[in-house]
Amino acid sequence: MAASLPTPTSASRYLQGRRPVGSGTVALSVAARARPVSSSREQLLPLLPSLTPLLPGGGLQRGAVITVGVGDGTAGGGARTLAFALLAAASAAGSWCAAVGAGDPGMLAIAELGVELERLALVPGPGGAWPEVTGILLDDMDVVLVSPPGRVRPGVARRLAARARQRRAVLVVQDGTGTWPEGPDIRLTVEGGGWDGAERGHGHLRGRHVEVVSSGRRSAVRGRRTGLWLPAASGAVTAE
Repeated sequence: MAASLPTPTSASRYLQGRRPVGSGTVALSVAARARPVSSSREQLLPLLPSLTPLLPGGGLQRGAVITVGVGDGTAGGGARTLAFALLAAASAAGSWCAAVGAGDPGMLAIAELGVELERLALVPGPGGAWPEVTGILLDDMDVVLVSPPGRVRPGVARRLAARARQRRAVLVVQDGTGTWPEGPDIRLTVEGGGWDGAERGHGHLRGRHVEVVSSGRRSAVRGRRTGLWLPAASGAVTAE
């Protein structure tokens, strides 16, 4: 039998804590007052211009599940940077976002990506309660980024996907190898990649160039490939 989500009272102990910077305590009251400022009739939440070629319609589809991972043999990752970049334009436009299980993502780095820190709730270490915390935040946030600690059980994945559809929120999953068992609406895969600025072991890292491939269930997504600086020398995400 599926475990029920905790009540707000019992859930508050998972959501309380200090953010490295920003508005201070992240409590359940944050979620309670966050239910979106954008109209529920709007189907798409905005994306950074450099990311619009990756997704159908050029935005985040409400109710969708988007996984972000790296391809086989990809050096240097980039999935976490891309996952937070997906939140940037939506948070800047007034939407509330959350990140669950991402640890300390580096607040300066995600601010340089364009994420509005005052509209970002962080739950860095939810432990085994991450599915319950994610479900609660999907009720009251526009976009929720989750980094599962290991392989997700199919039943948990289906329940979270159903919650996102029901609440018209976007669920972004930082997907390790085989972490997310269900086929997402959109799959973003970081491939290749190399840092600019370090030559023969010397110099300062200025930016990382990668290619991102998008695929998905719908015919609108057919292996689109986009070159990105992730990040560029400025810290932002820019097109090649």
